[in-house]
Amino acid sequence: AFRIIAGGMFGKSTWKDDEKRRGPSSTKECQVAKDVVAYKANEFSINTAVGEITKLVDGDELKAAVLCGDDMETCESNINVLQETENIIQVVSLSCPMMKDFNEFGKGAKDTMNSCMDHLVQELNISLKDGLFNVVVIDPTANKFIASVLLRIIKLKSKSEKNQVLEKDKFIILSAVADESDEWRMNFLKVFKEKIFLHDPAVYAEVILYDIANDYFKLLLVSENDDIVSELKTVMEFVERSTGLKSDVQLINGGLWTMQNDFVASHPFSPDDYDKTSPLEQWKSQHPLGLQVIAQLESKNLLSKDAVRHSLDKAIAFLHESSPVWGSQKTKIQQCDDVGDGLVLVATWLEGTIIVLWDGREHVDVNMFAYDGLESQVEHFQKRFQMGTSLSTVLYDEHPRGFGRVVSYKHDFDPEVEPHWA
Repeated sequence: AFRIIAGGMFGKSTWKDDEKRRGPSSTKECQVAKDVVAYKANEFSINTAVGEITKLVDGDELKAAVLCGDDMETCESNINVLQETENIIQVVSLSCPMMKDFNEFGKGAKDTMNSCMDHLVQELNISLKDGLFNVVVIDPTANKFIASVLLRIIKLKSKSEKNQVLEKDKFIILSAVADESDEWRMNFLKVFKEKIFLHDPAVYAEVILYDIANDYFKLLLVSENDDIVSELKTVMEFVERSTGLKSDVQLINGGLWTMQNDFVASHPFSPDDYDKTSPLEQWKSQHPLGLQVIAQLESKNLLSKDAVRHSLDKAIAFLHESSPVWGSQKTKIQQCDDVGDGLVLVATWLEGTIIVLWDGREHVDVNMFAYDGLESQVEHFQKRFQMGTSLSTVLYDEHPRGFGRVVSYKHDFDPEVEPHWA
């Protein structure tokens, strides 16, 4: 399945949104558009959700650590709620009093961070005497600086089997994004997963919890779980009942596959092991009839309605002169120029269609369909359309068209010949 998105037109109320959606979108994480959400949440909803989601960890005698910030009163209140969770028997508070009013650009910032690290190491060493942690909660009061110190400590300790902080395969780290200023927590947990639990079955997940009036926040987690999809679904049902909120699991990112040196498959599979009945039926069901081309053009100069119309008339006239098939057919052109600053032109004839959309500035979309026999003319049409202008092609896609789940061009397809893979 796929979709074709054409640019919009200036002068319409939707042109800004159309401009953002035009063309192919990148799936690279660094280029994903930032969500514009109105975060709002009360402490009860967050604390209840955090408590319920600890059920992702097996066991009913879990040990938890809560990383607090400057507001110890609020953090202690949140800890009290967590202590009421039936599967948690111990909650340890971690904090750095010396980080109060911390200024990362201050003269003594480095010394303060080092002092915080020494203090947290001491607190952890005392707490670890009676067992490793199963749950770590980055409290809403904690900031990114104290969180980075904790990450550094856990990373250093994880290098030695004797100095582990987290119980392997029985662990979860949680945080919530309840304000735009909290969005650093998403990056923090992603880095935590990559630095501490790089390989499968490590997962990073984002869950939105919301209702219409009072709440909208993200719950973030990192865990080691072989069956995170089904278990998270079950746990979120508990969360919804406890909070009265609706939930939406937005993201689950797994870990890397574990390297197995000198791996030998128990049963290597070759192409002959696969059933080709269904793909062969689909291949033979094809009836390609023509070609569709989607082109997006950009001009260095501001275009006009007359210039765009002239380009279309000129390109069609050339095809009438050069193509015996096209020359014997009459082309009808309809023009719509009263919907915005731009122009829509629709050219139709017996064997195909051309739709031209000008946005009112420098952008033109050309959507062309032609039945078999005219495909060779598509390239000539586009060259003639651009001739005499500063238009250049910025995006070009072509698709075979027909019926029967077409994936092949007609000139590449012979129903009487078996494909090589059959």
